[in-house]
Amino acid sequence: MWLQREIQEPEQQRMPEPRTAANAVTVQEIMDRINSEHEDEGRPSPVLDHAAPRGPITVDYARILMRQHRVCNREGCPAKRCAFALLVERGIMSPSQSVGQLEPGEI
Repeated sequence: MWLQREIQEPEQQRMPEPRTAANAVTVQEIMDRINSEHEDEGRPSPVLDHAAPRGPITVDYARILMRQHRVCNREGCPAKRCAFALLVERGIMSPSQSVGQLEPGEI
């Protein structure tokens, strides 16, 4: 009598489901995740634009920049430096005494 062995084939690897509008990940979500990972490590984000804004900015935009660049060093990040200068100028923030005062016109 012959014994038949069932041959088990390896399970097929599941292919990831294709991206659709319903399950798509946006570019902003990817950037936010990368920003978050770098912030958790205390490093500036590689996907943010650290250049100073090209024109005048609003207080609301300055606040956004300050949040986005929270781990950046103000001296090394022109975007944060510009936002900080505007918020100081408008009296919304004030530099810490331990850091020193911001000179008028200094950005």
